[in-house]
Amino acid sequence: MTLIKSLASPLGWVLLLMVAGLILIRFKQRPRCFRIGWRCLLAGTVILLVLSLEPVANWLTYSLECRHQPPSAEVLGTLDVVAVLGAGSYPSGVLRQEAELAREAYPRLHRGVEYFKNSSAGVIAFCGGGPWPGAEDEAGIMRRMAVAMGVPTEQILVEPDSRNTMMNAAGLARLLPQGEGRRIGVVTSAMHMMRSKRVFEQVFPHDTIVPLPAYFMYNPAPWGMGKITPRIGCLEKSTMALHEWIGVVWYALRY
Repeated sequence: MTLIKSLASPLGWVLLLMVAGLILIRFKQRPRCFRIGWRCLLAGTVILLVLSLEPVANWLTYSLECRHQPPSAEVLGTLDVVAVLGAGSYPSGVLRQEAELAREAYPRLHRGVEYFKNSSAGVIAFCGGGPWPGAEDEAGIMRRMAVAMGVPTEQILVEPDSRNTMMNAAGLARLLPQGEGRRIGVVTSAMHMMRSKRVFEQVFPHDTIVPLPAYFMYNPAPWGMGKITPRIGCLEKSTMALHEWIGVVWYALRY
């Protein structure tokens, strides 16, 4: 699984192409190897450049985020359960006094609590395990923060063992009482929502899954020099979008 995730990153593609190119161009006495090596280097450079441009990053991001909009007050008023999916955490130790949520997890938590408080749901569930066995689980961190934000303890469910989206849904299904016809709101990053909704619909076939997106990354900024200047932030955004599209295909094939 770790190998698959690394291959799902454009940076991995670029490194493979460049390493292969550097090796092959050493064989100057073999023109064919030299040409292939030169093309690998060129392809790696072009991929790195293109994915670092804001128009490309925004297009890839929009292709995922445009599918689901934030819910209206009327939609929130129909929910029975709000489920907040994890996005990683950092364990305590050395400089960090206590375990903290990763960057993408904070907006999911904040928006999830906000959606819950404005909804008719009686339960908010937090899903996500720790970075390794023995570390504080992500769902527990979110629970602690939600209580500090005013959510009653008795309305919180914690699913602390999952490591991916399918495990989030399966773990939540084991925790919730048996039932049908419920409206379950799923809170996750807007870019991740398409895959999450499909997974929850598979695990909860007799319930209605309501997308509650958070952390929109699409940025339709006006035209300027930044549009044609490579930036690390744009490369990161492109990487996240491509990783998610690969995840969509992988889940479709596996599940």
